Amino acid sequence: MTCDRDFIDKGLVTQTPVIIVEVISRSTRRIDEKAKQLEYINIPTLKEYVMIEQDFVDVRVLRKSNDWRTSHYFLGETVHFESIDLTLPVEEIYYRVDNQDMSELLAGK
Repeated sequence: MTCDRDFIDKGLVTQTPVIIVEVISRSTRRIDEKAKQLEYINIPTLKEYVMIEQDFVDVRVLRKSNDWRTSHYFLGETVHFESIDLTLPVEEIYYRVDNQDMSELLAGK
């Protein structure tokens, strides 16, 4: 998603992202964690790179303001995406995801 009107109107790819969010799985993990991560953190405008695991609950956020160190967020925690000033509970991010962690959480409610 972008707030750049040209992107929305013309369906173009933005060259100035501030946040990139990837949903990763076993089959994409190696590419996302290595090649893409290195490529993305070298984008001058990027402030956050977010990797959301599909197979289990783990939201990883790398922030430029934190020297690209990884912060992990799990069930019961909230994530603040600084670049877009948005705070979400991890449960909300995974609300419709069918994995063992969410099944156990929902069964306990």
